[in-house]
Amino acid sequence: MSRPLVRLVAVVCTALGTWCACSVPALAQTGGVPAPQPVAPSTGAKGYGEPGTRAVVVAPTAVLGQTVYVRGTMPRAPRRRLILQRLDSKRGWRDERRGRVRSSERFLIRWRANRSGRLALRVVLARRRSSARRAATAPVATVSVYRPARATFFGPGLFGNTTACGQVLTPLLPGVAHKSLPCGTLVAILYEQREIVVPVVDRGPFHAGYAWDLTQATADALGFTGTGDIGYLRVEPMR
Repeated sequence: MSRPLVRLVAVVCTALGTWCACSVPALAQTGGVPAPQPVAPSTGAKGYGEPGTRAVVVAPTAVLGQTVYVRGTMPRAPRRRLILQRLDSKRGWRDERRGRVRSSERFLIRWRANRSGRLALRVVLARRRSSARRAATAPVATVSVYRPARATFFGPGLFGNTTACGQVLTPLLPGVAHKSLPCGTLVAILYEQREIVVPVVDRGPFHAGYAWDLTQATADALGFTGTGDIGYLRVEPMR
C-alpha cells in the first residue's frame, strides 16, 4: 500500500469519531502488536448533557497539569454543593474538587489534572446520610491524561536498516523509539488532539531534550513534522 493511501486510511479513521476498527496496515514486521489506530480530534466537551437528566461531560483527552473542565447537569439540586471524584484503583472514589450547582441546574468544575492515565470521574452532591445510593448511580466520564514530552521523528535515510527491536525500518512501520521501554510496549501518543497507539520498535532518541522518536508512519498518521511537544501514555495490552 502506498504512503498516500495509508494517510487516507488514517484520515478516514479520524473522521469516524471513535476508536475505530480500521487501522493503518502494518505491512512491515510489527512484532505481533496492533497497527496504529488514529481517532478523532477532540473539540472539547462544551455541552452540559440533556436538560432534566443527570449528566457529566468532559473532554476525552488532557495533558498532565492542564485544567480539565467538567460540566454537567444535576436536576432538582439548584445551588447544592458538589464534589468531583476520581476513581482510584486501590482506594475507590477520591475527592478532588468542590463546586456548586447553578440555578439553571448546570455545573462547571475546573480540575487541574494531577494524575496520568485513563481516569474515571464523577460528580456527586456533597455527602448526606441519604446520598450514598445516589452517588453509586452517578454517571461516570472518562478522560485520558497524558504526560508531556518532546519528540522528533526518524526514518528518511535509515529505511532498510534493522531496528534495535529486530524489525526492518520502512515508511510503513508504525512505532516509536524510546531509550528504555521494552520492545513491543504499547504507547498512546497525543499530538494536536489526535491519538494513536503504537509499539516501541527501536531505541532512541539520542538528542538532548527529546524523549521520543516517531517512525515516519506514526508521524504521518498524526500530522507530525519536524519536532514538537507530544503527550504520551503507556497502554496496557488487551487481555
